[in-house]
Amino acid sequence: MEAEGTEAPGIFKGAPVIVRGLRSAPEHNGARGTVTSGLWDNGRYEVTLPREPAGEPRVLALKPANLELDTEALQEYVLRKRAEASSRGSALEDVALVWAKGKGLSSKAVSSRKAEVRGLQQGEVLLRVDKFAFGHMAMGYLMKGFTRSFGAYHNFYRHPEDGLYRSGCWGFATVLESRHPKVAVGTRLYGLLPPCRFQVMPVGGIIPPGKNGEPAVVEVTMEGLPYNMSRFQELQVVDSCASDAHLEDWKAVTKELYTMAFYMDEQLLVDTGMINSVLISCASSKTALALAYCLRMRDMRLVVGLTSQEHLGFVRSTDLFHEVYAYEEVASVPNSSTTVYMDFRCDGQLRRDICQRMGTNLMYAMVVGPAVFQRKLKDQLFEGQKSREVLFDESSWRARRKMVAEVTKTDRNERLRYSQTAFIERLQRFVRLRYVSGVGALVKIYDALYNNEASPADAYVCTLHEGEFEGEEELWNE
Repeated sequence: MEAEGTEAPGIFKGAPVIVRGLRSAPEHNGARGTVTSGLWDNGRYEVTLPREPAGEPRVLALKPANLELDTEALQEYVLRKRAEASSRGSALEDVALVWAKGKGLSSKAVSSRKAEVRGLQQGEVLLRVDKFAFGHMAMGYLMKGFTRSFGAYHNFYRHPEDGLYRSGCWGFATVLESRHPKVAVGTRLYGLLPPCRFQVMPVGGIIPPGKNGEPAVVEVTMEGLPYNMSRFQELQVVDSCASDAHLEDWKAVTKELYTMAFYMDEQLLVDTGMINSVLISCASSKTALALAYCLRMRDMRLVVGLTSQEHLGFVRSTDLFHEVYAYEEVASVPNSSTTVYMDFRCDGQLRRDICQRMGTNLMYAMVVGPAVFQRKLKDQLFEGQKSREVLFDESSWRARRKMVAEVTKTDRNERLRYSQTAFIERLQRFVRLRYVSGVGALVKIYDALYNNEASPADAYVCTLHEGEFEGEEELWNE
């Protein structure tokens, strides 16, 4: 049997193949078989063709050049082997944090549900939710879900039981089982995850790594999610060998909020030019601290913070603001230069006081708080107010950045990555990580955040797996 063509790569024992290019026995061309032995000294493989209806299996000795990998059968083979490798020796029990519809956001609305994790279907993965950050950003997502425009925030990960809903938290997960050909078991992912132990998700697609260091992305499928919120479906593949891998817990806490602050600073620069005075309310929040850091990076002349009386000492200790005042001291805020107001608090009376204090020097106000309050503020008109007011729309700004990047080469994404690490190193001076394990401990933290009793000097990394944080300091158990 003589070969035509060149040698085909990738042949191995057990590989499904298609016979090609036989001249002395052309009747076998196109036949599908399996490599059962080889490569022998004579340079041939043993290939077994399926038995015919009235005979035995046919065994041929073929050169590699006469073999072509049967990619369709190979894909089925790989999926079958993965399913066998990931078959569970015992049932997995999920524990999930859920909220009751119609009961508000107090801790009375929070409970947990246990359920056995179902088996995977084709194209699905099982995620082990290793850990996630829980703070005011997660609370904001829950608040947004009560509005008509942002109802999807309650449907990222739908709960099968009627009357219950979940939102998402930023954190890390590991692929425990996979029935998707391009997502390997053991892959670690970062993204928006439900507060639970395990989550089965269908995979919609894979985005390969970018040319400028952007990580690969696994796109999961969330039903009914609006297009402008599609980024919440993107789980970034984690590089365990990255130089900043030791900062993983801090990334869970800061990555998303620092990115938001970085985008706010970019929009400020575009909308207001080289203005040199910015006033920020809720100055003790992590996002406000990140914004102050971004402003100081570009040498903003005056960054003023407003906070509550009890948080005054903490905000001043960060040294991220030039001046810090309590809300009761608005009348003392500097008003001699043109100023931008970053409204994190979304309090009508405070905004009125600031307008009166700044007068015509209040050039611009950006409302950043939860949409449930933004909607109320959109219709408020203050006598004598001359400033331009905008609502920060993170999804629109992302789309604008992407469009600019397609036509103009910039280093914005590189600066975002590098400056985030520097911000974490700065934050470590005055913020400590608190590790929270179990439903009971997590509900206590939730209650403290809801009632504004949590210390701004604390950041919370949580898990619902027993023993996940064993050996960590500042561990809160049930």
